Amino acid sequence: MATNPLPRGCKTLAEIKVGDEIRQTYQVTDTDVQKFAEISGDFNPAHFNEAYAAKTVFKGRIAHGMISVAKFSGIFGMDLPGLGAIWGAQTAKFLAPVKLNTPYTAIARCKEVAEKFCIFETWVEDSEGKRMLEGEGTLYPIPQKVKDAMTAEGTLAPLMAK
Repeated sequence: MATNPLPRGCKTLAEIKVGDEIRQTYQVTDTDVQKFAEISGDFNPAHFNEAYAAKTVFKGRIAHGMISVAKFSGIFGMDLPGLGAIWGAQTAKFLAPVKLNTPYTAIARCKEVAEKFCIFETWVEDSEGKRMLEGEGTLYPIPQKVKDAMTAEGTLAPLMAK
C-alpha cells in the first residue's frame, strides 16, 4: 500500500492572518474525470464524448466543475490551515469551463478571521488570470489547546511533512 503524503501546515486561528494565501497549480486529466465519474455517478457525455461535446456551447469535453472545487479540500486539509482543519462550508459559482490537460491555479486567500472560524475567498484561474470559478470557504482550524497537547505529547510532528 502506498504511503499518503503528510500535511505541510497546521495553523490555529491565532496563526492565520487576513491576506494569507496559497496557490496550487493543477491540470485535470482524463483519468481524473473517469475517477470522479466513478465516485459521483456523473457520466454526462459533456465529460466523456468528444463528438457530443464538440456540438455544445463548450466546443469540446469539459471537466466536472466539482473536481476544481475539490482542489480546495487538499489546500485546506494539507496546507492552510492544514492538519486538524474542518471545512465547514463552501460556496461555488462556475464562471467558465475547465478544459482537460490545461493548466489552472486554485487560490485560497483568508478574508476574515472570526472567534471560532475563518473565511477564505476561493477561486480557480487559468494561465491568463481568467476565473473559472469563485466562492468562499468556512474553515475551523485545529484548536490551540489540541495543537499544544499534541506538541507536548510528541504526536504532532510524526503527522507532519518534514
